[in-house]
Amino acid sequence: MLGYTIVVAILAYFLLFSGFFINRDRIPDYWIWFHYLSLVKYPYEAVLQNEFQNPIKCFSRGTQIFDNSPLAETDDSMKVRLLQSMSKSLGFNITSSTCLTTGADILQQQGITDLSKWGCLWITVAWGFFFRILFYFCLLLGSKNKRR
Repeated sequence: MLGYTIVVAILAYFLLFSGFFINRDRIPDYWIWFHYLSLVKYPYEAVLQNEFQNPIKCFSRGTQIFDNSPLAETDDSMKVRLLQSMSKSLGFNITSSTCLTTGADILQQQGITDLSKWGCLWITVAWGFFFRILFYFCLLLGSKNKRR
């Protein structure tokens, strides 16, 4: 029972510092070591890179930036006028078909720039072998049914 309690507590920290809830850039310096020890970090980053590494695919265009905002319910003509107003302010043209968010932008926002997806895969496999070996030594040293 004590093992379950410890594992749940440690997994909660692994999830918190893996980059899923808090980006690596926002983790305090005194907790960054836990980010790199997290067992969840490497598979999570590999999945994100697998999904978002295509530089051609666009994930947000023009008026889609108003989705999930208070302006989502306004009609499309108003959204186009807002884009035109933003274009004047920013100094470049933004239309309804302009790509505003690519996969590389999403990976940059999440702070996933350290390893490739294959590097993350190999680290995940290495963690798996490390725990297999650790489990073997625990069975070897802690077994009460030893042959003599």
